[in-house]
Amino acid sequence: MVSIKYCGTCNYRPMAASLAMAIKSATGLTVQLIHSGDIGAFEVTFNGESIYSKKAAGHFPDHNKIVDDIKRRQDGSR
Repeated sequence: MVSIKYCGTCNYRPMAASLAMAIKSATGLTVQLIHSGDIGAFEVTFNGESIYSKKAAGHFPDHNKIVDDIKRRQDGSR
């Protein structure tokens, strides 16, 4: 399962929804969107493991890189 936690105050929902659609389209996985009050949050997890943090990276993720990372993890390779 993929989860995207996003800052609702910052209006990051459109970015989260766009990434969720890209992930679902490429992998068939269900993506859970989680509204957060944590200012600036944009966190992506796969099977409970953090794979991206906007706060740590300082920018939004590249959709293709996130999708490729999830595909690799689906295949069991990292």
